[in-house]
Parts: sequence; structure tokens; C-alpha cells
Amino acid sequence: MTSTSGILSKLFQSCEEDPKSSIHRAWGISLIFLILFFIQSFIEMANLQAGRGSKAFAMASVWTGVIHLCLGILGTFVLKRFPTSFSVGFLLGVLTILANQNLLLFGTFRSYPYGNSATNRVFATIGFILFLIMSLFSLLVFHFKSHIIVAPIDVKHGARTPVAATTDADNYQKYDEAA
Repeated sequence: MTSTSGILSKLFQSCEEDPKSSIHRAWGISLIFLILFFIQSFIEMANLQAGRGSKAFAMASVWTGVIHLCLGILGTFVLKRFPTSFSVGFLLGVLTILANQNLLLFGTFRSYPYGNSATNRVFATIGFILFLIMSLFSLLVFHFKSHIIVAPIDVKHGARTPVAATTDADNYQKYDEAA
């Protein structure tokens, strides 16, 4: 056991009994904040346009809102319908990139002087909260990935057996039986 997995085991000790449900509940909480961020991004755009703020900042707020909405759709699809090792890894990469983008948005919009500064701070604060949520969710999925990843052959045949519970010989046997 490496020191990283030891830290993650301690951090997510309460999730050990049912990791798959814990991941899905955490994703539900993430979706709430993603939708809140999507709505706030359009409020921020209207605020910047009314207060003679930068058009680039207005575009950045809307673009990130749309990207977060797409993340919500992508993440739900991956976690519920197609949790292969590639798709879960892809989701983890997208989560990491957007978490870092949210940290940059927080730094940029927190003290932006144009438009309504209260709206700017709300947008920045939601971005920071999403940074924290996405970072913790990424760590949670990374730690329990063996509990949610299924083999591609299992997805095609409708079975939802975790990869860790099957071997290559079992998968070849299932393939031979199906043929």
C-alpha cells in the first residue's frame, strides 16, 4: 500500500461499505453545483454586459457554464451507462482540467472591478466550491475505480460485473459461450 492510497483510504473510510453508491451520491451533489454554476454563468454574463465589463470575461463565464453542463451530461452517462476503464479515465481527466479551470476563474473573477462586484464574487465563490467538489470527487472515483469499472465485453452483453471480479479467462469463456 502506497502512502497516497493510505491517505485516500483514511479520507474515504466512511465510503468503504458501499463505494459505488457513495460515488453516485457524490455525483448527485456535484450535479447540483454544476447546474447552479451554469445558471450563475448567465447571470454573470448579463452583469458584465450591463456594467461595461470585458466581453472576453462575459464569453468566458458563459463558455465555462456550458462546459460544466456538458460535464454533467458526460459524467452521468459514464457513471450510469458506460463505466469502462477508458471512459472513467477520460472523465477523471476532464474533471481534473475543469477543476483547475475553476480555480483560475476564482482568481480572475474574485476581484474583477467591473460589473456588480457582488455578482462577480458569487460567481468566483461557486467556481471555488466546484474546484473543491470536483477535486474530491476525482479522488473518490480514483480511489474506488475498481468498484465501478466494468469490462467492455460486459457492457455489450448487459452484465454489470466489476473488472476486478472477473479474469481474462472468464471473459474469453463468456465470449465463446455467446458465439
